[in-house]
Amino acid sequence: MNIILKIIVIYLFSFSVFAQGIVHHEMMVELIPEENEIKVIDKMRLTSFYENDKSDLKSLSFILYHGENVKVIEKGRQLKQESLFAAKKLFPNLIVKDNKLMADEIPVNVYSIDISKKPQQLTVEYSRKINHPGSSYNDMASAVGIISPEGVFISSESYWFPVFYDQYVTFNLSVRLPVGWQSVSQGTRLYSDDNKISHMDTWEENRPQNDIFIVAGKYTEYSKNAGNIKAMVFLRKADQALAEKYLETTSYYLDIYQKLIGDYPYTKFALVENFWETGYGMPSFTLLGPRIIRFPFILHSSYPHELLHNWWGNSVYIDYSRGNWSEGLTAYLADHLTKEHTGRGFEYRRTTLQEYTNFTRNGGDFALKDFITRYDELSSAVGYGKTTMLFHMLRRKVGDDTFQRALAQLYKQYRYKKINYTHIETVFSQVSGLNLSSFFHTWVNRIGAPDIVLENITTENKVDGNFTLKGQILQRQKESAYPINLPIAITLLHMNGELETKQLILDVQEKQFDFSFEFPAQPVDVRLDPELDVFRRLDISETPPALSQIFSASEVLIVLAEKESVEMKNAYEKLARQWIDKNVSIKYDSEMRTLPIKQAIWLIGKTNKFKSNFIEILSTYELKDDGTSISIKGDRLLYDDHSIILAGKIKTNKTVTNRVMGFISVDNPKAINGLVRKLPHYGKYSYLAFKGEAPTNFLKGQWPTEDTPLIAHLGKKRYQPKLQPRKSLIRP
Repeated sequence: MNIILKIIVIYLFSFSVFAQGIVHHEMMVELIPEENEIKVIDKMRLTSFYENDKSDLKSLSFILYHGENVKVIEKGRQLKQESLFAAKKLFPNLIVKDNKLMADEIPVNVYSIDISKKPQQLTVEYSRKINHPGSSYNDMASAVGIISPEGVFISSESYWFPVFYDQYVTFNLSVRLPVGWQSVSQGTRLYSDDNKISHMDTWEENRPQNDIFIVAGKYTEYSKNAGNIKAMVFLRKADQALAEKYLETTSYYLDIYQKLIGDYPYTKFALVENFWETGYGMPSFTLLGPRIIRFPFILHSSYPHELLHNWWGNSVYIDYSRGNWSEGLTAYLADHLTKEHTGRGFEYRRTTLQEYTNFTRNGGDFALKDFITRYDELSSAVGYGKTTMLFHMLRRKVGDDTFQRALAQLYKQYRYKKINYTHIETVFSQVSGLNLSSFFHTWVNRIGAPDIVLENITTENKVDGNFTLKGQILQRQKESAYPINLPIAITLLHMNGELETKQLILDVQEKQFDFSFEFPAQPVDVRLDPELDVFRRLDISETPPALSQIFSASEVLIVLAEKESVEMKNAYEKLARQWIDKNVSIKYDSEMRTLPIKQAIWLIGKTNKFKSNFIEILSTYELKDDGTSISIKGDRLLYDDHSIILAGKIKTNKTVTNRVMGFISVDNPKAINGLVRKLPHYGKYSYLAFKGEAPTNFLKGQWPTEDTPLIAHLGKKRYQPKLQPRKSLIRP
């Protein structure tokens, strides 16, 4: 996750009448972790405040963390600490709580200085005690500023330095720390050394930044050169093998993204191990938690995502007033591209559409122009998922070569500037030669997605030996039609028995689209959007049953097994209580005669009396239950040695519904805590198996999907289309 939220606070408070400019900070900082204290001498260049002939500017105001007086070094000049009333007038988005001025949950002061004589610099000296870790070190969202013996994390959201809203910053930052500590910030490290009483680092960044970060800890440092870029790793516990993996991975993805977009915008990229679980991406480094960095899949999922943010979000900046485009573009060029390299781009898009369909089913959908940051599954499904699909559709519309050239032009033209979707539209229109205004209006400004079906498919063998194929494409959503470029694959059976698949793009502008084609061979299979290239709501039959469909349900019933041992009953009750919510109820199977059909359901416990009902739901899949074990596609899982989680779609009168039933059997009560934490992250899966107390996942998968209303089989025999092979956007 990019540290977008910390930048957003600055943006949302911004009201400045000044033109966007740059404040340069020359800083001497001393961190005293044992005292939660920071001491700062900050010499600021203020020339940007006089740009655009702001000759009538009389005073300048900034916000700083609450504390004692701030000393001005220049003789004859004084800072004025504003009253609560005056501060609120200057910065309307600040609040007053318990007679203190607050920026969100951070106590602050507002200071003003007379600048009518147009001073070129302001030097201030101050000290502050900052320690806001949130409710726990696992609470990423509320950990906004920490100076502690465990480590240091401060940013502009901590207000540890004078914050002039709507101004970029550059800096030269010298940090003094206890012996054995090191700091990391943006930019290039000019100096790093220990003496007998302290450690000193100097970091310099002359490229415009949204923030100044300092993280610090007792690190073991590793590095290697990746061309003219330094790859760095800072670990809290020495681990040469782990460091080497990250250094090699950094070089690998730097090479890919520089070929795809353009030169890396900084001189280093560092992996820094944090002292609580985070997934933050800052300019030129990422701050990941101690468990996260040791997950093997992170190297080719979250890690390249954070590295890529140095192009999108941390050098080409986001104009949040028109929506956050960066997360979706980064996800598309990192997460999706990684899957595409291994031929699994289809799987990624299916999961993306599945999550959107599941999490917006009960309302709450919104337009991309209104997306700022991810705060729950629904905001992620729209802000990340829909934006990812926007860029995929854009790529399909303009072609791979044009898409890549437009990305490179966007980066070259807007590096260190704020942009929104209008800038993206303009660049892609210019590079492609297409008018993309309707495309961007549809997917950026409109709420929702099309719901597509294929109907009334007929074929006719004409006298001349050709075949006519006719049909209709309907958009079933309540909203007006979405203009879409809809792929269709039509498989033909020739007289000699050979199969040929024609792939076409239909320009669908209306809610009912009639088509008619003539072919020299018999159409035997018709499929709309066979590779999931269009952002749309998936039909029930297109999505395998998944845990996310239970987690996102409007009503959930947890049914516990009465006949479990006392120890397991207590463990299962503990699990159920941690999932309790206003939409979740809990019952024992002994209290019920039948299961409801209008709720999502969790069946918990291998002795649950409704387990046989659930196994019947899964009877069409490769699953067998013999009472002591479950076999999934030939893998036998003993109840007494594994934690097993399954999902299946509830049927009503043999009709599949969009409600899902889940089943959980745990072999070890100590695995409950881990499962509660991990299962929401496995939301796309239909079945899972874990082992041990951690527990460790070793089996996961999705049930195959059934026939869908986007497929028409013409005849008794079923044929599979032979789709044209897809090339990755750029080969690794």
